[in-house]
Amino acid sequence: MQKPKHIVIIAGEESGDVHAAELIKQLKAAYPDIKISGIGGRHMEHAGAELVSDLARYGVTGITEVIRYLKILRAAFKVICNHLEKTKPDLLLLVDYPGFNLRLAKYAKQKHGLKIVYYISPQIWAWKAKRIHIIKQCIDKMAVILPFEKLIYEKAGIPVNFVGHPLVKKIAVTKDLYAARESLHLSQQKRIIALLPGSRINEIERHMPVLRDTALLLQQRYQDVQFIIPIAGTIKPEKVIAYFDQSPLSVSFIADKAIECMSAANFVIVASGTASLECALLKKPMCIIYKSSFLTFLAAKSLIKVKFLGLCNLLANKMIVQEFLQYKCNPVELSQYIFNFFEDSNQPLKIISELTSLEESLSPNQSDCSLFELIDAELPKINA
Repeated sequence: MQKPKHIVIIAGEESGDVHAAELIKQLKAAYPDIKISGIGGRHMEHAGAELVSDLARYGVTGITEVIRYLKILRAAFKVICNHLEKTKPDLLLLVDYPGFNLRLAKYAKQKHGLKIVYYISPQIWAWKAKRIHIIKQCIDKMAVILPFEKLIYEKAGIPVNFVGHPLVKKIAVTKDLYAARESLHLSQQKRIIALLPGSRINEIERHMPVLRDTALLLQQRYQDVQFIIPIAGTIKPEKVIAYFDQSPLSVSFIADKAIECMSAANFVIVASGTASLECALLKKPMCIIYKSSFLTFLAAKSLIKVKFLGLCNLLANKMIVQEFLQYKCNPVELSQYIFNFFEDSNQPLKIISELTSLEESLSPNQSDCSLFELIDAELPKINA
């Protein structure tokens, strides 16, 4: 009897954990005996993966944050190296998280000669372009989610497939504004503004004071405004709620329903990252914020080659959605932008029009294959 196939998946933060979990469900449905283990979080675990580290719950990014969690990162790297040596999986699937995953790819290829697929490309088009050399040496197949990334890897002679963006399918089944408000028990009459500070603790610490003070300024101008804050599963609710102790603001805190909250809103202030692209795909009036530590900001300023941080702006190669980064991420500039937005009736229509073509360019219908089909092809004897 043939030994069941074994895939090791590495997802070091929340969004990768969510995307990996969807693949795991598909693999388990198609091949009930398949073994899946690795590094991830609660989503991968609930989908049936055996975790050797729950690194995804920390969401470590940025220079100062990496230093802060260095001991945890080193422990996770050591435990996964031992796991690979012990189990010799049929396939290693790396999901995003390039600082950790490219180092692991080098170890896994040189030490064990493992077959490696990389899903969600490192942003070599934005910074650290030299990473493409490690990718060429160690990765057997790139599974990219942005169409222009395929051209980059083809030009470098690296096997690649465009597998579509996972958020497109997720967004396709969302509720409209009325239905979203009804499901969240929100007023149909009020002007609702969604505040999305991010899914990592360092993002909460840097963004929540700005968002709270912005909300105070907005509430002074608009009597009918209500604020909603979806709290990511990686964050303890009290970490967010504490910023509003004794606050006069009308705020609803909602656990783990970011897409529903954005759907229910008239306007969204969202931290750059996965949620900002979800918001763009929802064609929702929005602005993007991001504030990091001074050290991370300095490093990023010297290394990043692209003009925009928001992915919707990068894909369009123009500023569709306004970005408030670092020093511009402050209550005065944010609130003034939103005042101007609400007072110009053409602004919502203009943003919605600009975002409409984005979904089509990222659609799985434009892809070479799905991620499941790519992984299935990499394990040709799985039915034997």
